[in-house]
Amino acid sequence: MYSKRIRVVTALTEEAGLPMSADNIMALLNHMETCFKIWISSELKQASVIQVEGHPVGVPSLVIEDLFNGGMSLECKEVHNIPVAGWWITPASSLMTFTGHEETSKKTVYDALAHIDASQEDFFTEANKLYLQNVSDRLVSIPGLPAVYEWELNPQSVSFIPPFMAYLIPRVSNLLKHVATLILCTTFEMEPISSSSLSSAFNSPIESFFVGPSVDLSPPHQPDPESPVTQFLDRAYNEKGAHSVVYVAFGTAFFPLPESMTHLMAAVDEIVNSGFRFVFALSSANAKLDKSWMDAHIEAGNAVFPEWTNQTAVLEHPAIHYFLSHGGWNSSTEALVRGVPMIFWPFIGDQPTNSMLIATIHDCGFELLQVRTGPAKSKAYRSDSATKIVGTDDAVREEMKRILELSNGTRGAHQRANARALGKVITDSLVREGSGEVALRKLGNVLGLA
Repeated sequence: MYSKRIRVVTALTEEAGLPMSADNIMALLNHMETCFKIWISSELKQASVIQVEGHPVGVPSLVIEDLFNGGMSLECKEVHNIPVAGWWITPASSLMTFTGHEETSKKTVYDALAHIDASQEDFFTEANKLYLQNVSDRLVSIPGLPAVYEWELNPQSVSFIPPFMAYLIPRVSNLLKHVATLILCTTFEMEPISSSSLSSAFNSPIESFFVGPSVDLSPPHQPDPESPVTQFLDRAYNEKGAHSVVYVAFGTAFFPLPESMTHLMAAVDEIVNSGFRFVFALSSANAKLDKSWMDAHIEAGNAVFPEWTNQTAVLEHPAIHYFLSHGGWNSSTEALVRGVPMIFWPFIGDQPTNSMLIATIHDCGFELLQVRTGPAKSKAYRSDSATKIVGTDDAVREEMKRILELSNGTRGAHQRANARALGKVITDSLVREGSGEVALRKLGNVLGLA
């Protein structure tokens, strides 16, 4: 029914021109900003003739903007002059790692990058240089999360992140100064301290609504009994029993870097050495693995390597043991509502804080530390002491072996119980009278949409 109430509009390329580069996310955001200004200007001139379920719909009266858009609706506020609400698609704790917190950690490593002109020719190089000069073992304290070294918030060295953040963070901070309402796709009960602390996180108070993650509680696609993945899982379940397969997937946008391929193969080999089989989804365009290595595992009956999986159906299969993942919010919540604990290999963004929240705070999994690259390949702050990151294939292998041993014993059973309980907290928040549903109703009243 919601499809009748949603209209998707496309960029007006004839008027706005084409973006400079489809590979340059900053250029794409600038292009999107231009397109939005053209669209909203045109939309506000239209008569109220759109019909939804027999009722006329007026011109736009509210903008709800993803903070990662960087405030493009503000750039043309003089054109539309309508209120703007912020939308954050991941946990509250992750937002504060980007913006800092007024009471605990005002500064972030990206403050040193904020003065760089994004239009200068050497912007990309300069942003990376300044990031490496400024990132350190300064302890970062976000309410509701354990303290970590600053470099642990980017555990993988991804070169486009410093320039992107140098461009984006000042825009996000500016947007937060101009919104009175913030919608977060997180469950309050899952991170109560972080969520509560948002009221004092920024210079100006913002009313926050925790509407819950956009997770499918039921698989959007029914399992295909004829698919190679389903048949592999069924066979593993019949031959080895429940919790005998590790599901490996890094989403569509992330994959271990080429220099980490030996780490990846060492970690995955240990899955088999520990008596498990695995499904490795190769959904990303960057998912490149050694063919002979893959063929050896396929021929031995250890694994399948699909380009696409029905992920929610895979996670619901009784053969699944743990989920080795980058730790994106969608993947993490899909696993939790199905009671599947996780092994995190986080890269950037919300992924490191998702790992802290799920693995450390709620003990629903583990995080691989020895796979870290860049400045984070030094030491990790854990329980008032530093864990050395050796970063060799042997260190990765030993860490994965230890994790799988724990996962197969009392600790693993405890984590599975925790994952089921936390998944129920998320699910309960999304049903009628749950905290997310109640927050959504209150949001509608505040915005005049009820």
